Amino acid sequence: MADTLHSQTPLFLCGNAPVTLPVVPDAHFLGDISRTALPDFPALTLFQLGYSPEVYHPTLFTTLDIPFPARLQRAVNKRQAEYLASRYLVRQALSHYGVERYILSNDAQRAPVWPAGIVGSLSHTRHCVSLLLASADCALLPGVDCEEVMQGKTAQELASTIVNDEERQLLEQSSLPFAMALTAAFSLKESLYKALFPSLRQFMHFSDAEIVFCSSRAERVTLRLRKDFSPRFPAGCEFSGHTLTDGSHLLSWVITEGAHDATPPP
Repeated sequence: MADTLHSQTPLFLCGNAPVTLPVVPDAHFLGDISRTALPDFPALTLFQLGYSPEVYHPTLFTTLDIPFPARLQRAVNKRQAEYLASRYLVRQALSHYGVERYILSNDAQRAPVWPAGIVGSLSHTRHCVSLLLASADCALLPGVDCEEVMQGKTAQELASTIVNDEERQLLEQSSLPFAMALTAAFSLKESLYKALFPSLRQFMHFSDAEIVFCSSRAERVTLRLRKDFSPRFPAGCEFSGHTLTDGSHLLSWVITEGAHDATPPP
């Protein structure tokens, strides 16, 4: 199991930066952690870790020195595995910011509680954890999301809950299969929500933001708020989103400027 960060063979390029989807060696729970600076936002670092829930065992909490939370005592192995992998990644990544042995927790609204002086965003699929981190003095709000690409039937069934008619037309005009394009829309709206929630402390519905521009393969997308959330984030406010995919998995992020200005509830 890995306890160091290093680069992997690039799966695709974002600008000139290699970005990979993690690979886990056979019979291992964890792969190696990859680290990439986002090309448009060099203050932000993307960390990724692959994991195999199929080989998870509760004794790995002791092996990796991660406290086992009492609330997961009755959880299925899949939930325990994703918790362990995500907390391990966060702890290892934060050490690069001078924060040692930090165990990520969640507040009353289930938002991650990052150490003082750090901003971050975390996401996971069944086999991958993705994490964006930066020092808070960069004054950026990061949101990241990773997804497995939907099946075609699922995309058709869920489309009306994720996008409106105008958005669907934009997605259908892209060169992506509709299921992949819809997965990108879903993921980007999740990333936007994650970026804004620590500041707004308000929930968002998929209809609260709409896609108004989509590049041919959805690498760059513009999202626009359809609702007034605050004087700082009114209806009409636009955000740039980015996606990368290998065909079966998709990664997205939305970064906006501004420090967190809301105090989390006790």
